[in-house]
Amino acid sequence: MLLNIENLHLEFKTFDGISKVLAGVNLVLERGDVMALVGETGCGKSMTALSVARLIPKQSGEITDGRILFDGIDILGKDQAALRRFRARRLGMIFQDPTTNLNPLFTIREQLVDAVLYQCHEAGDVPGLWRGFLPSSRQLRQDALSRAVELMEMVGIPDGNRRIEEYPHQFSGGMRQRVLIAMALAGKPDLLIADEPTTALDVTIQAQILKLIINLVDKLNLSVLLITHNLGVVAKTCQKAAVMYAGRVVEQAPVRELFKNPRHPYTQGLIQAVPTRHTVRGSLEGIPGLIPNLNDPPAGCRFHPRCERAIDICRSEIPANTVIKSNHQTACHLY
Repeated sequence: MLLNIENLHLEFKTFDGISKVLAGVNLVLERGDVMALVGETGCGKSMTALSVARLIPKQSGEITDGRILFDGIDILGKDQAALRRFRARRLGMIFQDPTTNLNPLFTIREQLVDAVLYQCHEAGDVPGLWRGFLPSSRQLRQDALSRAVELMEMVGIPDGNRRIEEYPHQFSGGMRQRVLIAMALAGKPDLLIADEPTTALDVTIQAQILKLIINLVDKLNLSVLLITHNLGVVAKTCQKAAVMYAGRVVEQAPVRELFKNPRHPYTQGLIQAVPTRHTVRGSLEGIPGLIPNLNDPPAGCRFHPRCERAIDICRSEIPANTVIKSNHQTACHLY
């Protein structure tokens, strides 16, 4: 088991009160898995990922309960120095919009080489500071440049020696996303978290980026947590899936099992809302209602105000995880 999130609670201070963004998230990711984290916008998918990376802003956010075990060690107990080493060596992240995550004032070389040097330094591969204070700093930068070009070629950017001297605006959206993937892989991580990595890209480029990520999984022995709301992407690229609703994981199963036999009413509603080649025009139905206000969430199951199968206990008690079969569990009173 690589990642095990147990009963994770996250709260944010807002002008309207305390927002209970995560309320008991439980998630298991095995080594070598490609797992999707799916759900509507606002369900807590990105906040779960940021909690794993310990990137929640301290001024407004606080993890109030739970554990995040990475290789059996609770990362919530790590100090800042240990966290930097953890992010440098064990964890890589790809964020949503490649157009806003690269600095337009610096070349790809400056940004990618700095990422390589920083991650190597924090992981302990470079003794001391590297910014001009080491006698061998020129050699270190040359080695880092070679590594950066190697990473660019690994993620499918041709002519890396030339293109690394260019600026982000000279790259297409898909190529910029490939640069961000290269930066995430600079420290040779065990876990890659991809937060909507294809959101700002057109359909053909989306397919290329997803194929690249899957190829890297096999080549580098990566585990991947893919955050998305696109069930088509989940069906084509992932082995397992966890469905989130309003700060809780409501169902977790292998992808084929989830699509063939969804148990939670929310999962069923999501799948029924996806058009197929057999869908008759006008026959699709969405899930009625909206995600609840997390400053004042409903008691019991948070989905019950939108659920057509809700019973009395749903309105008062939080459902526990029920094992349906091997590797398939759901949090629903119906089971």
